[in-house]
Amino acid sequence: MKNLKWPLITSAVSSIGIFTYLVIKQALTIRSVSDTFFIVSLFFLIIGLAMWIMSSGFFDNFQRFMKMHFRFRKKNEPKEFIPFSEIGKAHQLYWLETGGILLIVSIVSLLFYFL
Repeated sequence: MKNLKWPLITSAVSSIGIFTYLVIKQALTIRSVSDTFFIVSLFFLIIGLAMWIMSSGFFDNFQRFMKMHFRFRKKNEPKEFIPFSEIGKAHQLYWLETGGILLIVSIVSLLFYFL
C-alpha cells in the first residue's frame, strides 16, 4: 500500500479537479465524467508507456549511434552518456498506476452510463 500512496493522492487530486471543472462548466453528467476521466488517464498512461518503452533498452543502441556519429566532439568531452533505459526507470510505475486508477474510474462511470 505504501507504493500506491502517491498515485492514489495524484488520482484523488485529479478527480477533485475534474469534478470542479465539470461543475464550473455545468456539464456534470455521467457521460462527461467518463469522457473527462478517460482523457486525463490517457495523459498519464502515454507518459508511463513511453517511459516503460525507454527503460526496456529499445532505444539505447539508436542513442549510442546518434551520439557517436552526429556529435561534434570536443577534446575534453567524455564518451560516456546516460542511456535512455536509465532515465525513467524509477518513476514509470507512478505514471502507469495513476493512469490505471483514473482509467478504472472512467470505465466504472461508463458502465453506470449504460445501465
